[in-house]
Amino acid sequence: MTLARFAVPAFAILTVLLLAAPPCPAADAPGAARKLSETLAGARKTGVLRCGVGDSIPGFATQAPDGSWRGLDADFCRAVAAAALGDPAKVRYLPLVSRARFTALMAREVDLLARNTSWTLGREAAFQAEFVGPLVYTGQAFMLSARDAHAGLKALDGAKVAVVRGSTHSGNLDDVTERTGVRFEPVFYESPSQACQALFSGECRGFTGDAVVLAGERVDAPGGPEAWAILPEIHSKEILCAVTRQDDGQWTLILRAVHAALVTGEELGLTQANAAQSQAWSVPQRLFMEDAEALGRQLGLEPGWAVRVLTAVGNYGEVFERNLGQGSPLKLARKYNRLWKDGGLLWAPPF
Repeated sequence: MTLARFAVPAFAILTVLLLAAPPCPAADAPGAARKLSETLAGARKTGVLRCGVGDSIPGFATQAPDGSWRGLDADFCRAVAAAALGDPAKVRYLPLVSRARFTALMAREVDLLARNTSWTLGREAAFQAEFVGPLVYTGQAFMLSARDAHAGLKALDGAKVAVVRGSTHSGNLDDVTERTGVRFEPVFYESPSQACQALFSGECRGFTGDAVVLAGERVDAPGGPEAWAILPEIHSKEILCAVTRQDDGQWTLILRAVHAALVTGEELGLTQANAAQSQAWSVPQRLFMEDAEALGRQLGLEPGWAVRVLTAVGNYGEVFERNLGQGSPLKLARKYNRLWKDGGLLWAPPF
């Protein structure tokens, strides 16, 4: 008897194996909703977005006498709430000092940080954090009395310089010394407002921090802003971003989609006033909104999320001008914070 009598056709063996194998998970169809973000689900359950912000930083996050919050970071929180919860008012602002911000994020005390936080790869590694995208491009500068400004940075050689504890600026001081030979005596404070008071009172001769933050603190300085000078040299690259945790990638994508809607809205001419006027949309505006709807379905967002974002706070240009630009007390030029097509660094990935 030969083995050939017992040979089984190959196709029969393959059929048996395929029928016995466990079913493969189906790939997500384009536009199909995925499992809801844990952070989004939690915010919807409580009905509020918990947003970690700065402890009174002009232009970014300050609390008005009526309890409302103003500033670029506060506006980003409102934009996220509009997209995720359907209402820009559903935000609980938690003011945090610099050194406590990542602790609060990792402990899940906040759903995101929008607290003029600089993006570094070291912070991503150390805190398992995700930086959403550039809200402001700036750099480290020095502020001192206008009487001393003629001497430039050398006016601070051997002097006490105020710096915020837990910021990137304290470590950068050593780099500045290496490059310039100017030595500083750093004095640490918990917030920019405390560091500024040390400068204004004479406790310190200088204050170093993000140039945009120095400009905000200078507005209401004793003797008027002209009594204080911000030296023009920029000593670091600081990309200020909103921050989330690495353990909820879908939530990070939602925040990146909100950021992209603000930037692309400006590029396409969608404003706070016209974003909801769908009958007047141009072809590029309509296509963008259609793409936003498709992305929103994948991310678990309710229809109309991009319109809600833009009608809540306006596009990126409107947010910048209202809080930091010509419509604000700071009167800052946009410089690097212009759109890419206008010579700046801002652009957003397509949907």
